[in-house]
Amino acid sequence: MKRNVPDKKRNPTPWYRCTARGCDCRIMKCEMVEHEILDAMEEWLDDYIIQLEADTEPAIDPIETALITVRGQISTLQSQQENICEYLEKGVYTIDMFTKRNATLAKEIQQLQSAESDLLRQQGEGKQKKQATSQIIPTTQHILDNYDTLTIAEKNRLWKLVMPRATVYRSPDNELTVNIYPNLPK
Repeated sequence: MKRNVPDKKRNPTPWYRCTARGCDCRIMKCEMVEHEILDAMEEWLDDYIIQLEADTEPAIDPIETALITVRGQISTLQSQQENICEYLEKGVYTIDMFTKRNATLAKEIQQLQSAESDLLRQQGEGKQKKQATSQIIPTTQHILDNYDTLTIAEKNRLWKLVMPRATVYRSPDNELTVNIYPNLPK
């Protein structure tokens, strides 16, 4: 879509038109498109807030519980590794038995440490998602509440924070279709 700015004498209202040849999308006035995008964002925001309220988080974080379990298993395996050294010194374990058991314990510890790092990564991603979610709602609400008072540059900057793109189509029978793509945390 291309924004056309008219000359002041004929038609003072700017409009959008499709630049693709043969496209049956009709010309749309900028005011009409902005109004439809605002309506779509208001509707999306209401639905998103309801969805967030419905998605209550469990009282106990499963990732945190898994981290506690994995860390407990790591400390248990490390104490077992210390004990096999004592068994070797006391003569309970032979050198072959000690090396096999030590290699097994080291392998298990390495697997648990890998699982721990994955859990920490998931926990960090969850925190980033919560932070992004907590920022998108007030920003969108600010835009919607103050839309008429914002300058064009401020509107563009704030919309790009909340929504990377929106598509608009006006059919030959004057039906306007707006699709918005909000920046949702993944």
